[in-house]
Amino acid sequence: MDERIGPGAVPHGEKPGGDEPNTPLTAVVGLVFAILLFALVVLLQAYFYRLEQEENARKVVAVAPEELSQLRAQQQELLHSYKLLDPQKGVVAVPIDLAMGLVVREGGKSPWPSVQPPVGTPPAGPAPSGSAPAAPKG
Repeated sequence: MDERIGPGAVPHGEKPGGDEPNTPLTAVVGLVFAILLFALVVLLQAYFYRLEQEENARKVVAVAPEELSQLRAQQQELLHSYKLLDPQKGVVAVPIDLAMGLVVREGGKSPWPSVQPPVGTPPAGPAPSGSAPAAPKG
């Protein structure tokens, strides 16, 4: 039973051309790796966008512009300081906390004269052109 296999002869039970790759297995492995590569790219892109948003928030959103900071400081100074507005009439500005306390103490009525004209009084101003001034009622 010592059979020698000569050139071009195929041993018993083997297919001719046994060096051929397994095509279905190669296709499945390629497909799996393509899906894994796609998932990796999507995850890395999502990670990049998250880091980009964090950097944007840290560098742009969280930092107030210098002009805005100065303006807010000036406004706070105006709200929390005394100021002489009209020396002839004795009109002064008081800090907002004091003003709010006085209004609360007076039961919601301001101790200062109203800045707005009383309700029902027409605003003072020039009459519309081409019309005569209205006669006073009464």
